[in-house]
Parts: sequence; C-alpha cells; structure tokens
Amino acid sequence: MKTVAITGCSGYIGSRLLEHMEKEGMAERVIGVDLDSPRRRFDNLLFYRMDVRDSRISRVFSLHKPDHVVHLAFIVNPLRDEKLMHDINVSGARNVLRAALSSGARHITVASSTSAFGAFPDNPAFIKETDLPRRQPNFTYASDKYEVEMMLRLFKKENPGVGVAIVRPCIVYGPNVDNYLSRFLLKLPVIPGIGGARPQMQFIHEDDVARFFLAVLKQEAQGYFHAVGEGLVEIEEIAEMAQKRIVDVPPFILYPLIDTLWKIQAPMIEGPSGMLEFLRYRWVCSDELTRETLDIPPHMSSREVVRVTLESKGALKKK
Repeated sequence: MKTVAITGCSGYIGSRLLEHMEKEGMAERVIGVDLDSPRRRFDNLLFYRMDVRDSRISRVFSLHKPDHVVHLAFIVNPLRDEKLMHDINVSGARNVLRAALSSGARHITVASSTSAFGAFPDNPAFIKETDLPRRQPNFTYASDKYEVEMMLRLFKKENPGVGVAIVRPCIVYGPNVDNYLSRFLLKLPVIPGIGGARPQMQFIHEDDVARFFLAVLKQEAQGYFHAVGEGLVEIEEIAEMAQKRIVDVPPFILYPLIDTLWKIQAPMIEGPSGMLEFLRYRWVCSDELTRETLDIPPHMSSREVVRVTLESKGALKKK
C-alpha cells in the first residue's frame, strides 16, 4: 500500500491508527488532513492543516493520488449551531468523497457510528450489520451519521469500481478520549434514569477501534462493519464503577429541563435532550458478520473499557 490519506488524523482514533500503521510499516506515505496538528511526529506523514469542507482537498489528493482514503473527521460534541455541525459533518464527507473519486483512490473507509441506527423502543435485541439505519431526528450527531451513510449507499451504486467500507463504532472510550461522552461520567453528579429505563450498553476501547480500521485497510474490506467491545455492560455497573447514583426522572420533566439548560449554556450540560434517547432505549449491535470477515475480536469487553477509562481519569471506585 503506497499512499493512504486520513482525514481527522489528529483525533483520538486517527492518532492511534497512525501509530499502528507506523508500527506495521503499512504505507510509504500518509497524507493527513486535520485542523489540529498531530500529537507527535510521524516520519512518513505529510500533514495539511485544512477543514474537510475546503475545496483544496481535491488538489491535495490529486497531487498525492492516495490508494486508500480513510475519512475520520467528524464533529462529535454537540454544537449549539446545529446547521454548522451538519455542514461540517455532511458537506465535509461529500467533499472528501468527491476528492477521493477525482484522485483515483481505489478504496474508501468512512467512520460511521452505531448511533446511525437510532435509539428507538422497537429496536431489535441486536442490530445487525445488514440492517438499515434509521434517522434520529432530534440528535444532530446521529442524524448526520445516518445521512452520511445514505450518501455512501448512493456513492457505491454510482461508483462500483471503488471499494467502500463503513465502520460503525459504538461509544468509544479510553485514556485519550475527551468529549461529552467521556465527560458524562466524570462531571455529572448523578446518572439520569429516564422513566426507570436501564438499557444495556456497548463500549469499545480507542485502541480496538484503531485495530478495526487497520484490519479494513490491510484487507481492503468492503461493506458494513461493527466495531464494538465484547459483551454488554449494565448501567447499574457503570454507576457503581463511577461512584454515581442513578436518579430516575420522568421523561416529560427531564427532556424540557435538559433543553432549557442546554439553551442557557448551563455548566455540565453538553447536549440537547435528543441524547437522552440513547440512555432510554436499547441500541446495541451484533458484530457477528464483522468477526467473520475481519477476524479481529476486540481485546476488551465493554465493562473493561469503562473501568480502564475511569481508572485513567482517576475516577474509578476503589474496592
């Protein structure tokens, strides 16, 4: 594999992927695109500080002609300007696909999310790789992931000669992860229970996610893949490890309360009420087909991922 282009190369997944690629000598050259500089120097990395919506990406890709493009750049933390967030996530993905196609890339890997399936009361016990995503209209992050997946389906149909892989990680935790999802356990004094709901949850370690993307790169695998930790974890277990209480609040009270606090920029509230759906309903995914194709089971269970993350932040309950 001669040249690989990675957007979002300086994020917690991109950084770990670069380290794994360097260790295995996977590419002669890596073209990195991000607004932030890489966390450390990589000998074969040629870095471009650039927004993924920037039209110059096409020129960069055409200059270096990557064999494989990995699109990781995405806004995770909710923005109060939802139009801006949507534009970065969706228009950015469209721009990267256009640049990859015009430069002659033969394979594209895009980071989606298991949240693209939405959190709904009628979700199956385990959502399969072949199931169709469903838009979560009241949460921009999940809605954007859904829209990008629909864009990719059309792209695959119109460009059958280009291999496309869609990797859907569940909640990513780890020592280097610092976003509203990781801060959720650290900052809130309690864990909200929505109407008594206690859904089981999935987590995956940042290193395991990087290994999934690495395997897709190595095999130039095509299709849909679920990057999830081994097993599930009960929300009661999470609360115990984080030394938090679960406080049940009726949905008709909690949802407008969160939206009001979000609008007035109250401390510790980092998103609108749509994110509560993912604490209320089950949205866990099967990785059976992924394991059959990539043959790389995760190193850590969902419970271990939560434990290791809390431990790294100094927030693990001492036994």
